[in-house]
Amino acid sequence: MQLKRPILVGGLGLSASLWLLNIVGHSPVGHALGDSTSLLSVVAVGAGLWLFNKSRGSSVVVEPPLAIGPVDRSAIEGVIAKTESIFETLISELSEEVKADKTQSIWSQIEEKRKAINHLLANLERESLAFAVVGNKSVGKTTLVSELKDSWQASQPTVKKVLEVSGEEMPTAADADLVLFMTAGDLTQSELQRIHALIRAGYRLQVVLNKQDQMLPADRQSVLQQIQTRVEDLGIGVSAIVANPAPIKVRRHKENGDVEEFTEQPAPQLAKLTAKLDDLVEHETQQLVLATALRQAKALQVEVQQLLNTQRKQRALPIVEQMQWIAAGSAFASPLPSLDLLASTAINSQLILDLGKVYGQTFSLEQAKKAASTLAELLVKLGLVELSTQAFGSLLKAHVATYIAGGAIQGVSAAYLTRTVGLSLIEFFEEQSLLPEKERKFAFAEMGERLQTLFKATKQGMGLQAFLQQALSHLPIKAAA
Repeated sequence: MQLKRPILVGGLGLSASLWLLNIVGHSPVGHALGDSTSLLSVVAVGAGLWLFNKSRGSSVVVEPPLAIGPVDRSAIEGVIAKTESIFETLISELSEEVKADKTQSIWSQIEEKRKAINHLLANLERESLAFAVVGNKSVGKTTLVSELKDSWQASQPTVKKVLEVSGEEMPTAADADLVLFMTAGDLTQSELQRIHALIRAGYRLQVVLNKQDQMLPADRQSVLQQIQTRVEDLGIGVSAIVANPAPIKVRRHKENGDVEEFTEQPAPQLAKLTAKLDDLVEHETQQLVLATALRQAKALQVEVQQLLNTQRKQRALPIVEQMQWIAAGSAFASPLPSLDLLASTAINSQLILDLGKVYGQTFSLEQAKKAASTLAELLVKLGLVELSTQAFGSLLKAHVATYIAGGAIQGVSAAYLTRTVGLSLIEFFEEQSLLPEKERKFAFAEMGERLQTLFKATKQGMGLQAFLQQALSHLPIKAAA
């Protein structure tokens, strides 16, 4: 007899009694696992496998360099090759029914992404450029865009667009070969964080220091040097400008001795910036185009991975549901909290193994047990075990016969917490799949905020009440009452 879930059957073998076998036999899960005699055999053998695998593993995360280096076609082709590999995985994991039915929406989505890849490759030799101007409010973005369009863009027919990006938005992958990041003073921490985010996303940047005329003469060079120091390791240039100089008062003496006073609008001071832009257009157009193509290729890779994740989630959710009802039956039947805890750890360990397999991540039994223990500690430290028990205890008071069934609260709570862990793991694996392999970090200890967020979301509205009604149908309440 082949054991496909040694942690699960081993853990239940140590913690469960014949009550559990009876409960599982009455549930849809029981029918899936077989009759109670078969399950008892599995449990007996599985108990001896609990400490079977001692292999350990760890992941080393290497932080990628922040500055963008030269881009060549091979880098773009490498990303596209990885995307094609994801396509192959996606198609191979489709159900036979979907594979046979080309009218399913997934096929049109695949075709759309492949057309986008072909369009990207066809545009690698383009000579037209698009610039985007970003920055906080009131730094002069609108004025700079207008000035560049009026006085500079005409002399650079290669530059087809100069766009303003409002607020905290990111320019889209197709809208900016070069980002002009505007500031009106020394860079704040939030501005630096945004610059880092843009570079990590693959954008080429130039920092533009505006409103120098509003600074004291002694401060202008100091602020400029501070900005240059902050971004010099990022490969970013800095240009100081005055996009909209303040009007100056002019006093003119007439021949008759009268004094005439009026205001005069100085011309914008953009020479240093436009000279830098001219140089970039003349010497780095192809590099700007390739950097954009690489960014677009990576964006398409993420979109295709999300298609794969959507298909995988359809297979992952039934696993979570199966495990939550096994957890409910185990907690309902276990006479001692320590045995309930052992079963819960076994269930969550198996959940990690099964969901990891769905999302293409292999964990050893030892790694899964450690991760399950970490998640159990988080549930206790965050107070989610106590909160779920109290919440379902309050709801169950309306069900008199059910409430007096001693294990009902523990069973429903265990199922709910298992579901919370399962959904958190699905989100976690999906997020990891969107990262480059060298950046993936399966740090289960960092899932606390995710667990809390899911708990709060379900607790609002009718989430807990609906789950309670579903859970009660999987417990042999009548027999207990």
